[in-house]
Amino acid sequence: MALSAASRRSSLTADPLALSVAILVAASLLQRAIGFGRSVLFCRWLSPAALGEWDVAQSFLLLAAPLAVLGVPGTFGRYAEHYRAQGQLRTFVRRTAWWTAGCSALAVAAATFWSRQLAGYVFGDAAAGPLMRTTAWALGGVILLHTMTSLLTALRMYRVVTVMNFAHSLLFAGLALAWATAAPTSNVVAASYGIASLLAGLGAWAWAAPALRSLPCDGPVPAPGSFWSKLLRFALFVWLANLLGQLFAIADRYMIVHCSGMDADEALQQVGIYHSSRLIPVMVVSFAELLGGLVMPYLSHEWENGRREQASRRLNLAIKLTAAGMLAFSAAVLVCGPFLFEVVLDERYADGLAVMPWTMAGCVWYGIFCVAQNYLWCAERNKLATVPFAVGLALNVALNLLLLPVWGLYGAVFATACATGACLAVLLLLNRLHGQHLDAGCWIAAAAPLALAAGAWSGVAAAAALIVACLATGWVLNAQEQQDLRLLAAGASERLGRLRWRGRAAAGA
Repeated sequence: MALSAASRRSSLTADPLALSVAILVAASLLQRAIGFGRSVLFCRWLSPAALGEWDVAQSFLLLAAPLAVLGVPGTFGRYAEHYRAQGQLRTFVRRTAWWTAGCSALAVAAATFWSRQLAGYVFGDAAAGPLMRTTAWALGGVILLHTMTSLLTALRMYRVVTVMNFAHSLLFAGLALAWATAAPTSNVVAASYGIASLLAGLGAWAWAAPALRSLPCDGPVPAPGSFWSKLLRFALFVWLANLLGQLFAIADRYMIVHCSGMDADEALQQVGIYHSSRLIPVMVVSFAELLGGLVMPYLSHEWENGRREQASRRLNLAIKLTAAGMLAFSAAVLVCGPFLFEVVLDERYADGLAVMPWTMAGCVWYGIFCVAQNYLWCAERNKLATVPFAVGLALNVALNLLLLPVWGLYGAVFATACATGACLAVLLLLNRLHGQHLDAGCWIAAAAPLALAAGAWSGVAAAAALIVACLATGWVLNAQEQQDLRLLAAGASERLGRLRWRGRAAAGA
């Protein structure tokens, strides 16, 4: 039995796309439910200022993790299939693993040594040095978790990724809630996040290491010069896109801290209120990021095998389904918004409800962006992948400077949503210019989230109209996409049926 398990692990068998999406949806529902419950308790236990500190610390981790390793793990989705086909996958994994480990150690050491200075930039107060040191130590675990996610997703082993992320969510919830009951501080939450990331990443590495060591090395070992030249050229623009993307994602909160004219404590309280409005929208974004990472290896596989039209068609369908699903979910969330803020959060963050429609619209647009950007990565137009983020970041900063002093938190949220919509529009235009056959349905699906900004029932009406248009007309999904969707659903249903049959057979035995 042990030998059979080891054999299965060493094969690195990829999961089919339909099964991967089914696993993603099922696991994400449970994982996000745990994360939502954890976040609600944070909101109830932490003061608004402490909640704001945790939000800013987490934003720093998400910014620093990909930047510290210079974007190299971001190349896994694009080049794992390439080096697998060349018989050089083991060399690719080994070299990038050593690079990532070395860069991580340097980043953690530097952030710890300059923690007081960094605290002034990150939290607006040098006295937050202890929290900055905790955040610096957590960075190593976050880098490991993100690297394993990128690697195993690139190898299309999504069941393992799902288990790893689920374990991380459980560990974070367990550690944070156990400690926070005794000492509800942002420092405790940051430490819990880092430890959970480290343990989940090490668990995934322990599982995958035997399989990775047993990978065949049939092809010639690539010369280090040509290998790193090819990889780092791509990674440079992954790194730049990550930098611009993360700056874009956190610009509003850092501008509240540094450009609102408020003192540090009041600014962090506003960030805490903003955090409350993002409890569920952030779940939408994290799901979209996972979905975008899941889709990338399949598109890369089609691209590497010369089926570029098929890759474009798959991405169009993914964009439309992502928009429809997220719009429907977001509309339902807005309908439940008063209950969330008045009952669940005990009316502690009432201002968060006022900005939630624009928060939700911006997050859905960003979710669509996470899926649509895969086309430029597949086409190796990595330089252009930075352009939407640059446009969005510039617009976000300009609008925040204009609106934040006048409208306060509402101005920051409105600015971010508008900049996100512009970012998505620029990306779709670039995709079209470089070969993606975007039809009217993609543009309709991409524009539909604007209805969320008008309120819950406007969002419900838009979601219902989009879903009806997808299923009953050819306005959004064309005939080929409707056929592809039926085939995907049939394949997923057949596999689930086989799993149920095996379960009954095992129970009977």
